[in-house]
Amino acid sequence: MKKLATLFACMFVLAATSCRDTNKEAEETEVIVEQIESIEAEADKISEEVEKTANELEESLKALDSI
Repeated sequence: MKKLATLFACMFVLAATSCRDTNKEAEETEVIVEQIESIEAEADKISEEVEKTANELEESLKALDSI
C-alpha cells in the first residue's frame, strides 16, 4: 500500500511539473507570435511605402519623357 501511495505521489508531482512547463511554453509561444505579427505589419508598411515611391518615380520618368 505504501508503494502505491508513493507511486501516486510521484505521478502527481510529474503531472504538476509538466503542466507548469506547458504553460510556460504557451506563454513563450504567444510572445513569439506577437513579435512575428509586428514584424509582418512593419514589412507590409515598408512594402506599401516602396510601392508608393516606385509609382512616384514612374510618374516623374513619364513627365521627363514627355519633355
